[in-house]
Amino acid sequence: MNEDWKTQEIRDAEAALEEALANAERVGARADEMNRELPEAKLSEEQTERIEQLVRRGEAPEGIAELQRRVDEGELSWEDVAEGRALQDEGVQSAFASGVPNMQQAKEMLDEGHEVAEIIENDPNRPPE
Repeated sequence: MNEDWKTQEIRDAEAALEEALANAERVGARADEMNRELPEAKLSEEQTERIEQLVRRGEAPEGIAELQRRVDEGELSWEDVAEGRALQDEGVQSAFASGVPNMQQAKEMLDEGHEVAEIIENDPNRPPE
């Protein structure tokens, strides 16, 4: 196909688009690679029971207690939350919003070279075992 009609501006825009698409593919491939490296985030039955016990003893934050109420009513499940199917839900988002600074701190510690076990061990919000 004859492309002589294209101006330099169009050619530059096409080149920029191709570069952006190639970059997006590289970023997507890296994201997929990182996702494969992450451990599976799945709540065990024991973890779910611990959450429910904390809620019923009044030791969970209000947002988590509200999520437990919704789980009890069958509106959603802890599996929905853990596997990300409920992430668009405003109640789920607000329940976990207070944990974002802790997640940012954990990421910074990972970037500094701290081991995952060390980060978990030193989590100030970690319940005693």
